[in-house]
Amino acid sequence: MHTTKPTQCDSSGNTAAASSRDQLDSAEIRNSERVTATPSGLKTQRAIDQWLNQYSLYHQNTLNKQIHFICVPMIVFSILGLLWSIPVPPPIAHWGDWVNIATAVILLSTLYYTRLAPSLAIGMLIIASISIFILSHTEQWTGLKAWQWAVPLFILAWIGQFIGHHIEGKKPAFANDLQFLLIGPLWILADLYRRVGIVY
Repeated sequence: MHTTKPTQCDSSGNTAAASSRDQLDSAEIRNSERVTATPSGLKTQRAIDQWLNQYSLYHQNTLNKQIHFICVPMIVFSILGLLWSIPVPPPIAHWGDWVNIATAVILLSTLYYTRLAPSLAIGMLIIASISIFILSHTEQWTGLKAWQWAVPLFILAWIGQFIGHHIEGKKPAFANDLQFLLIGPLWILADLYRRVGIVY
């Protein structure tokens, strides 16, 4: 009678399978890090390209992009409206309505944007200047204080943003780095620049 020897596992086969699984796990980790890492560790592109590319990873869904193209400008405008409404000390207010916290924030953000891409900074400054002009006449045109329309606009825009990210299936980019709050408007403007052929 022949006896059958127990089949022994091929240790080399197990090692190869384990190695393959490890490689897959490593690839998944690298892909995840590409989404969560900030551009500070990347050296192969301009800083502005790094930031915009990273921001784009969170906005691949077409509908989410369209929502952002509407809601991001709404958020920026409403924030300027809220900042415009904050009283400033009388000695500063004496200089004029345009000298306030909103214009100070615009100047600081323009400096930040200039470091990344001067042409985009110019575009943002033009848009901000138009916004400030509108804000300076809002009460005259509507009879409302800036904060009275800025608060509901801000809330509505953020509801839209979170709906977009729910559709996308990803959390907002600023959850990983708050600087993405400043990159969002640049991402919209950069898309506009590309459409009309402006180099940045």
